[in-house]
Amino acid sequence: MIDRASLDIIPHDPALRLRPASPIDGPFIRHLFEQVRTGQITASGLSGPIVSQVIAQQFRSQAAGHAMQFPGAISMIVTRDGTAIGRLLLACASERWHIVDIALLPRDCGRGTGKQIFGALETSARQRGVGALTLSVLASNLAARRFYARQGFTEAGSVGAAHIAMKKDLA
Repeated sequence: MIDRASLDIIPHDPALRLRPASPIDGPFIRHLFEQVRTGQITASGLSGPIVSQVIAQQFRSQAAGHAMQFPGAISMIVTRDGTAIGRLLLACASERWHIVDIALLPRDCGRGTGKQIFGALETSARQRGVGALTLSVLASNLAARRFYARQGFTEAGSVGAAHIAMKKDLA
């Protein structure tokens, strides 16, 4: 297992940085979740106070699920010019690094940030002799699946009823 303090993931763009998350990042992580999920929830037809309730419940469920399934995961905050714009949750084992979750504020999507993060992640993993990067993605999230495919990931089967496993071999 890798210590979060020793994990260097450095994008080529000097304005982008990843730093270990700390307890003071809790409000940002919650805000990020809300920003990403609100559009998804309202697209399902829900509106008003129920949206806030659903998002709060999903946030608690996701945090508890990640903590249980990936207890040693490293939480990193993505910054642009020192301002938090996203989060990467990464479970690092010697043979593979699993991207548990990655999210960017909607206004920062489509600007090459994700590509920069994935490139830096791959470089860091290769330097440590890691054999693969893995992740799972919601099967219905076609944009994310296309993005991951452009980064060299291939679909590796189903994870439950709603997710697809993806893998990028580094060896």
